[in-house]
Amino acid sequence: MLALNFDPFPVLETERLILRKFTPEDATDVYYLRSNPEAMRYIGKSLLRSVEEAEKLIAFYLKNISENVSITWGISLKGEGGRVIGTIGYHTIDKDHYRAEIGYMIHPDLWGKGYMNEAISVLLQCGLNDLGFHSIEAKVNPENEKSCKILLKHGFVKEAHFKENFYFEGKFQDTAIYSIVKKV
Repeated sequence: MLALNFDPFPVLETERLILRKFTPEDATDVYYLRSNPEAMRYIGKSLLRSVEEAEKLIAFYLKNISENVSITWGISLKGEGGRVIGTIGYHTIDKDHYRAEIGYMIHPDLWGKGYMNEAISVLLQCGLNDLGFHSIEAKVNPENEKSCKILLKHGFVKEAHFKENFYFEGKFQDTAIYSIVKKV
């Protein structure tokens, strides 16, 4: 079984980004991100309605990190004062099978600048090399073409397409499953 310990928290850096641990002070930024209908369009979760809900979400992330259950990073631009512009992480970890599920989002004001490409690249290196995952999957709404394309760019392959297996806001939606396996 995979043994994980997120203490100390693994801060990750790219040329333009810092992926770091959330703090309670990030609640306003998380609210700004998770209350944006365009950012949340394909996420399958309700919009946050208040900064207090963002505080609870951050507390949930921090609890999961302290219990080594899952790990989520806040994405910040270097030299921009640490403001959170997105999130990325391994939201579900199957320790028995050395497999994790990646999830990510970035504020729409910053789409098309390559930030998520950088974040996914460093997160895959961390997951496959440092954390010891053998495989990583992503569950995506197939209508989210940008997300599907970025996964393919990073070496993921489409494993499955489930018809109407996800119920959200009164309608059934499809799910596409992409995965990448560590090359040995």
